[in-house]
Amino acid sequence: MGPLGALVLAGGQGRRFGSDKRLASLPSGDSLLEATLSTIIPAFEETLVVLRPGDETLAAALSRRFVTLRTTLADDARLGMGHSLAHGATKITHWHGAAICLGDMPFHAPSTLSTLILSFRAASRPFPIIQPCHQGRPGHPVLFHSAYFAAMRALTGDQGARTLLKAQAHSVQMIEVDDLGILQDVDAPRDLASG
Repeated sequence: MGPLGALVLAGGQGRRFGSDKRLASLPSGDSLLEATLSTIIPAFEETLVVLRPGDETLAAALSRRFVTLRTTLADDARLGMGHSLAHGATKITHWHGAAICLGDMPFHAPSTLSTLILSFRAASRPFPIIQPCHQGRPGHPVLFHSAYFAAMRALTGDQGARTLLKAQAHSVQMIEVDDLGILQDVDAPRDLASG
């Protein structure tokens, strides 16, 4: 059985933010992407970040700060999140499961990640998909069994894993967590203080 890993999607353009939001500073002093990774990396056996072409300097800086982190550049990331996810899925064939994480979601609690992992390991369904929800609202990250990696590699457009969640609804196990952070992404500069 391979590792459980985190596949972090951070190759989007973030046009609504007005600048490269991945580098925007949080009150802690960390960049948005660094803060997200600081929460994710300790929870998983491996972490892979999908970036876009031209991000070589960012990839090197992240690798210096997070020594266990792997990075990859998705050539067609500009075409949408589905392309970034498909690219990332080609790099994780040895994983047993993958938490699909968004690079602009730094506010979820570490305990939520632990809960998702424990639920995945204890799942009675043979090919589980574990999704957190807060007061009935589904959030991120979503943890997928490796049985879905082939379908991920076929994704296109900007839907990300949403298409898979709809197609495999019978395999999705919703886990209620007391963590508003699973719903909080950063779309505008004012969102940086949401945590």
